[in-house]
Amino acid sequence: MSQPPNPDMDRKTISRIGIAGAVIGIVSILLFMGLWILLGNANVDDFPRLVISVCVPPAIMTAIIGAYLLFAVTRENN
Repeated sequence: MSQPPNPDMDRKTISRIGIAGAVIGIVSILLFMGLWILLGNANVDDFPRLVISVCVPPAIMTAIIGAYLLFAVTRENN
């Protein structure tokens, strides 16, 4: 039982989703590397350095995406 494709999901939308995913992936990798290098220069031990470098980028991106969605929904309702 397959469902018919969603008519709202055209190629342009799918392309935007793919580009957004690629940008988020690149930004997260760059944030990880930047934090890793910055904390290494600050002589932080390896384990805390790894934990911070892995946990902070998703938290930052979640906050940015959450703020965007909050403002987009607020703007849409006005």
